[in-house]
Amino acid sequence: MLPDKLIEKINLIYKLLPVILLVVITIPADSQERLQRHDSFNVHRYRINLEINDTSNIINGVTGLEIILKNQVERIFLDLASVNNEGIGVKVDSVLKNGILIDHDHKDNILTLPVYSYDTLGNPVYKVFYRGTVENGLIISKNMYGERTFFAENWPNHAHKWFPCTDHPSFRSKVDFTITAPAHYQVIATGNLIKKINLPGKRTAHYWSTDIPIPTKVMVFAAAGFAVEYPGDIDGIPWSNWVYPQNMENGFRAFSGTPEILRFFSDMIAPYPFEKIANVQSTTRYGGMENAGNIFYHERAVAGNNSIEKLIVHEMAHQWFGNSLSEKDWPHIWLSEGIATWLTDWYVKQIYDSVKYQERLASHRDRIIEYSRESLAPIVDHHADNYTDLLNPNSYQKGSWVLHMLRRKIGDEMLLKGLREFYDRYKSGYAGTDDFIEVLEELTGMDLKQFADDWLYSAGHPVLSFKTQFSNGRLAIELVQMQQHKIAFTFPLDIRFIFDDGTSKDHTFEIVFRRHEFIIELPSEPVDIILDPYQWLLFELN
Repeated sequence: MLPDKLIEKINLIYKLLPVILLVVITIPADSQERLQRHDSFNVHRYRINLEINDTSNIINGVTGLEIILKNQVERIFLDLASVNNEGIGVKVDSVLKNGILIDHDHKDNILTLPVYSYDTLGNPVYKVFYRGTVENGLIISKNMYGERTFFAENWPNHAHKWFPCTDHPSFRSKVDFTITAPAHYQVIATGNLIKKINLPGKRTAHYWSTDIPIPTKVMVFAAAGFAVEYPGDIDGIPWSNWVYPQNMENGFRAFSGTPEILRFFSDMIAPYPFEKIANVQSTTRYGGMENAGNIFYHERAVAGNNSIEKLIVHEMAHQWFGNSLSEKDWPHIWLSEGIATWLTDWYVKQIYDSVKYQERLASHRDRIIEYSRESLAPIVDHHADNYTDLLNPNSYQKGSWVLHMLRRKIGDEMLLKGLREFYDRYKSGYAGTDDFIEVLEELTGMDLKQFADDWLYSAGHPVLSFKTQFSNGRLAIELVQMQQHKIAFTFPLDIRFIFDDGTSKDHTFEIVFRRHEFIIELPSEPVDIILDPYQWLLFELN
C-alpha cells in the first residue's frame, strides 16, 4: 500500500500520459494522401453521365471533372476502383483534357492524370470514359418485392467504385447527374431536377444538378419503380416522398412528420442547407443514409406499421451535421453520428418529456458499456482498420453522452449556442474534434482540454467501487476508479444518501484521482446510497 500523497502524484503523471501520446498519433496513410491533395487541387464540379438498363449490371459511364488547381503540379490523383482478380471494378477506355485525348495511368485504385505547367493559368476540364462491374457504391439489385433497383450508397468511401473522384469527406464539390434509364424507372438524385427528355427505345434522360458543394459520401442517385408524392413546400423547401407502389399507403404515412422535424432543426440550428428534402425508400444496408437533400431509408422500415419518427429525426439532423458540416477525416465521425444521436435525444426531450430522454440515456449507457467489453477504443479512433468499423456505439451513443456531460459542465444554453456557432463557422466545409472544442472554449472561457482528453481521446469510462463506514454522525467514503486502461478520469460525481425515514440528501464530489476518501456529516447512517442519481455521468459500477 502506497501513501496517499505518492498515489496522487503517480495519478497526475498517468493523467498526463494520454495528452503526451496524442502528439505522436498519425492518421492512416490513405487518408493522409487524400488530405495532401488539398494543397494541389479540388474538383469544382462533377458531371456524372450514366446509362442504366434492365439486361446487364455492367455500367458505362462518362464523368466530367472541372478542376481547380491550387499549385503548379505535374499530375493529379483521383480515386477510381481498378479491376481486381475477380473482374470487379472499372476500366478506363479514354480520357479527354480540354477536349483533347491524353494519356492516363490507372492502377491500384488510383487514376493519374497529367497536368502541364500552363494549366495554372486556367483550370483544366477532364472527361473520363469508363465501363465495368461495380461491387459497391452503386448497388444494382432487387428490392423486397423482387423488382430491379439502382441505389448509390457511397458511405464511407465507395463513390470511387463507380465514378472517378476524391473520395474523402473533407473534399466538397458541386455535382450534375445525367441518368439515362428505361422509361418505367423514376430517377431521383442530388440537387434539383433540371429536365427530363424522352429518348428513342423507351428511354428517359433525367438531369439533376446542385450548386451546393458536398462531399462524395452523400452525392447519390436512385432509380426504381417509385410512387412519388409532392405534398408541398416546407417553408419554401420542396418536399417529396419516393416509395414502392406496393406499400404506398404505409410509405407516405411514414414520412408525414417531415415538416415538423425539419422546422425543429431549422429553428434550433440554422436554415435548412439544401435545395430540397426527399425521403426515399431504398435497399440501403443501413437503417437510413443521410444523402444530401435526399435521404435513403431501409425499405422494410418504411413498409412497416411502426413509427420511424426517431430515424427521420436522426437522418434530418445529419443534413446540418455530416452533410453541410462534414468531419475532416473518418476518425472524427462522432461529429456527425454522435451529434445526430444527441440531437435526436434532445428532440425527444423537447417534444415528449424528460423521462423518455432519461430512458434513452440509460439505454445508450448500457450499449456503451457492452461495446467497451468487445472493443476498447477512444471515440476519436485513428486505428480502425475499416472505416465501416467506426459505425459503433463510440461514434453514436458515446458521442451523444459526451454532449450530455457537456450540458452539465457548460449548461444547456451554452451547449446549444456552441452547436450553432460550430455549425455556422464550418458549414459548407469540414472540421475536426479540436475545432469543436475550441469553439466551446471560446464561448465559455473554460479550459476543456482535460474533458476532451478523458472522454474523446481516451478509451473506456470510469469503473467505480466504493466502501463506507459510519460512526458518530460521520460517514467515511472510499471511492476507487477500478478501470485498468486509464489511471483516472476527472468528473463531478453526485451521490444520494437515503435514510430510514424516507428522506435523502445529495452531495457532489469532484473526482480527480484514482482513489479518494471523503468524510461527511449525516443525521444518521444511510440505508441506501445511489451514485449518479440524476444520470449525468457515463460510468460503470463495479
